Amino acid sequence: MKVIFEEYSGIIITAVAILALIAVAGLLLAADGPVHTAFVDLIDKLFNQAKVS
Repeated sequence: MKVIFEEYSGIIITAVAILALIAVAGLLLAADGPVHTAFVDLIDKLFNQAKVS
């Protein structure tokens, strides 16, 4: 086991980091995520201010 981690520790760390970034991006961009919610609010405000009465 020690030999495996000595040989492949860089690859293992890289793979875990990439998976973590994908998971965080997926959570942020989910349908009810904070980025999605902020973007929808921004678009709503833009269209509400741009309406010509």
